[in-house]
Amino acid sequence: MLHVFTKKSWSILWTSLLVFFLVIVSQSSAEAATQSSTVTLSNSTGGYSIEGDQLIGTATFMKGVPYELVAQDEKYGYLSFGNDKLAVPIHIVQPAAPSKDKPLPKGRTTVITKSRVSVASALRGGYRVGYINPGQRLPIIAETKTHVQVNLGGVRGFIPKTVVTGDPGIPVLMYHQIVENRATTPFANNNMVIDLAPFQQQMDYLKKNGWKTITPEDLDNWLMLRKNMTEKTVLITFDDGLLSLQKYAYPLLAKNEFKATSFLITSRIKQQAQPWDDQAFQYVGLKEIRETVDVFSFQHHTHGLHLRRPGTREPYLTTSTPEQIKADIDLGRFQVSKAFDMADPNIRYMAYPFGQFNETVKKVISASGIRMAFTTNPGNVKLGDHRYELKRQGISPSHSLKDFENKLYGAY
Repeated sequence: MLHVFTKKSWSILWTSLLVFFLVIVSQSSAEAATQSSTVTLSNSTGGYSIEGDQLIGTATFMKGVPYELVAQDEKYGYLSFGNDKLAVPIHIVQPAAPSKDKPLPKGRTTVITKSRVSVASALRGGYRVGYINPGQRLPIIAETKTHVQVNLGGVRGFIPKTVVTGDPGIPVLMYHQIVENRATTPFANNNMVIDLAPFQQQMDYLKKNGWKTITPEDLDNWLMLRKNMTEKTVLITFDDGLLSLQKYAYPLLAKNEFKATSFLITSRIKQQAQPWDDQAFQYVGLKEIRETVDVFSFQHHTHGLHLRRPGTREPYLTTSTPEQIKADIDLGRFQVSKAFDMADPNIRYMAYPFGQFNETVKKVISASGIRMAFTTNPGNVKLGDHRYELKRQGISPSHSLKDFENKLYGAY
């Protein structure tokens, strides 16, 4: 049947085509804006990482050097740096002739700058690419006997090995229960229970010495080569979801503007916790989760698999079927979602009960949307570590402040 177009039909058709064209052009323009380009700077300037509303000085870019611009907004141009980028004032960014060099690869190992280091464009001679501040965890893209090579503004930069040191990795601290005086509780000989005073001393040490706390998402992005980290970076974790987190840990963490992660045994979460009793292990409720979400990232410690089989003492997690493990992950997410009006609780990370796992567990939790999992094996996390076998530094009553410091630097 032949369709006859009226004047109104043609008008609607042309309007639809015009809208479609404008959408395509708009998408293309947006994509073009995110493509990298070569620029120079009208003045030498600091390069900054942006953390919330804070600008953190990281490097210095030089006037007239051709750099790679990877993004921009109304205030800043973003120059390639390491596995991420640094911000510079947009008003000093100038277009330059396109570079003929290939994009630099991601760095898969890291070093730490011991002082402010000068970065050269070649082993000998060349020009100064810029400077990098002390205490930076630098991804290296290549190395020689005498130098490491890094990405500073999209330029391959050379740094003498004498001004950098090996990276001990990022410490992930592991806590459980906190009480005021464990000697007066049934947990006097329990190494997972620590007194409030040393915990406060440890948090004060982190604050005084300039340590920055991160979220699991930050660590995830670092391991995926999408984010840079400074030297003094730490992830603080608590297992089980015990009520002492709200009573003792939360006020100290909030006062110091720290972030932390709570791995919840979700089957033990009720509407709200019972009144505090230091003579028993108690668990946070949905109410306490809502009240502390500004500090804590709430993640998975299984729903009902934090148990051992009678007789064999084998963990439920490692002896359950794939179907049972998947169901447990789903139940945990559902339970925590109740604290957020059934919204996605963004549970993407897990700590293994008793620190134990096997290949089946890793495969199932990965397929269930868990992106990283933590063990109780001691050590720090380094680029290239297995995402489902991440180490942690357990903190017990026997650890002195010097032990704590050594754990931060992977020297314990």
